[in-house]
Amino acid sequence: MVNMIKQKTEIKGLGRMGAETTERLGKLPNGYNPVSHAEAIKKSPYLNLHAICDINTEKNKKFSKKYSVPNVYNNYKDLIKIEKPSIISIATRTNIKEEIINYAINHGVKGIYVEKPLGLSINQCESILNNAKKTNTHVVYGTQRRGIPFFHEVKNLAHSGKFGNIQNITFEYGQSLLLWSLPHITDLITFFTNCSNVKYISALCNFKNKHTPKTSKIDEDPIVKSATITMNNGITSCITPGIGRNIRIHLDHAIISITGDGYCMDIFTEREYKGRLNHIERIIAKPSKSGTQKLLEDLALAVINNTKLSYVSNDEILGGTTILFGIVESGLRNGTIINYKRIRKDLVITGKYGELYA
Repeated sequence: MVNMIKQKTEIKGLGRMGAETTERLGKLPNGYNPVSHAEAIKKSPYLNLHAICDINTEKNKKFSKKYSVPNVYNNYKDLIKIEKPSIISIATRTNIKEEIINYAINHGVKGIYVEKPLGLSINQCESILNNAKKTNTHVVYGTQRRGIPFFHEVKNLAHSGKFGNIQNITFEYGQSLLLWSLPHITDLITFFTNCSNVKYISALCNFKNKHTPKTSKIDEDPIVKSATITMNNGITSCITPGIGRNIRIHLDHAIISITGDGYCMDIFTEREYKGRLNHIERIIAKPSKSGTQKLLEDLALAVINNTKLSYVSNDEILGGTTILFGIVESGLRNGTIINYKRIRKDLVITGKYGELYA
């Protein structure tokens, strides 16, 4: 159902984090605020936060009051059956996402915004996306940098041909937990390379427990120390342990850097000395709608107009997920270069960190 009252479509929020207030003005670069689902929904002209659901009664009371949400549930099935939403937002543990998403798909929901990661195996991710495709249900992945306008500005410049072709992209985000943090980076790899299919991967990981290359279930969230990923179009991406949250796009005749996770773009070009990129131009990111809001609005418009999504495709979601599991396959082999055929679709990674799961 699409509710066109006041030109808005109703959205029902599900989960543990979707209503959390994470707006931190002045502490995040332009394009991030608001980060949380609820705040992004409330700021959108296309969306109406109509109901929320959480197993935590106190959270339901707190956020229903904070955001003036009229309908509150403790069971997602009740919300979906009674409210018959056109769109839902899911921010909960990955081990129950498939159950919620498939229930929503089977009960008429046409748009789903879901936090990363989508599944605990490639098979699970594929199954979710295939089920959504059968019913023409749109799925948007909560990797918000893909929606930030400044990241699109950088990508468009890198692919414009002005400085030649992209040779390599380096991501400096420190050592990261695989499922808790790295989906943001693997999604950016498909985003900046314009390619969803991986060719080769080499990676080093720290595992808390002992595993072999034949291990079928990893009940932890490995720390990724470094990785080199070559996509089918020949562009290589490197994930390094370097800090700073910078992305460096190396082209034939320049380096374009996103500095400080989207604070600014630095363009390094040759000026006086041949072969030396000694001229720097800095462009500060302008204020904009947040990436979360842009992705949610794209989802709403796709449902309202029955059109394709503009910001992300099923192939890109699956591609980013495949890279994650390929990193672990190589990590289990101490960094051996593997091709995509050796990435097992049935390998399960729970994402357990401490007592919590991704």
